[in-house]
Amino acid sequence: MHALLTRAAATLLLLSSLLPLAGHADTLQRIRSSNSFTLGFVPGDAPFSDGDSLGAQGYAIDLCRQVGERLKQQLALPDLQLRYQPLTVADMLNAVSEGRVDIVCSSVVETLKRREQVSFSLPIFTAGLSVIVRKDAPPSLMAPLEGKALAKTPVWRATINQGLNRHSFAVQADTVNVDWARNKIRQLGLQSKLIEVKSSEEGVAMVASGRVDAFLADRLVLLNYQARHPERDQLLVPEHLFDVMPIALPLARNDEDFRLQVDSALSALFRSTAIEPLYRGYFGEPSEQTQLLLRLYSRP
Repeated sequence: MHALLTRAAATLLLLSSLLPLAGHADTLQRIRSSNSFTLGFVPGDAPFSDGDSLGAQGYAIDLCRQVGERLKQQLALPDLQLRYQPLTVADMLNAVSEGRVDIVCSSVVETLKRREQVSFSLPIFTAGLSVIVRKDAPPSLMAPLEGKALAKTPVWRATINQGLNRHSFAVQADTVNVDWARNKIRQLGLQSKLIEVKSSEEGVAMVASGRVDAFLADRLVLLNYQARHPERDQLLVPEHLFDVMPIALPLARNDEDFRLQVDSALSALFRSTAIEPLYRGYFGEPSEQTQLLLRLYSRP
């Protein structure tokens, strides 16, 4: 009886030691079993991601396809199928953590708060928060948006009694831009109207039609939408940046094997001659600073 109890105790001890591993994601095993790699993405997030379940396109989508090519080789799955799963911004992190998608291929800002729920790849982009306005916007709006002060007072505070608190701003819902705008308005005691929209396309359209005075988003994204808009000559994206933020691809937490495959694929691409034409196709000619950043993102 004593021997039996000893063996039972040993078995329980062994099982308890394995319990922490049960919570660990095993994305690679799921990919092997299904022979498919599921890319989650947010439609309307051009130039990073757009499309539907039948097909997607964008800079982040192309990067994820490179990950898929590496998985084909590393997992010996030459017929690996790519699947596309449209997501909302509000649900994209849940989709990763719950295993409904293997990765999110959109412009997702990496924050410490988000890292409580998911992990992230190496950076793929550095976002610069900017705005798009109409060219006929009044000086009371343009001065702070261009990083200039009015009446020799601090940039944003100078506008409190100069009319900015009567302007309206749009931001994409469920993004860090919402928090940034709310905090800035709260700090300065402004009464500006803040409207949340579903996509960058909607925000730019609202500016063009005069329904809001400015739309906050990444500068390169705004330039992309400006170039495609029928009223592009009436729109302006100032050079001034309010903040810079790292963009990375969300992955399941506690899955270092899969993360290593993702980071290895990205590093190989960022250090190859293929990255410049890929980048150029979505954002234009990469500057020397951008070329340096792409190499800094990678790992040897």
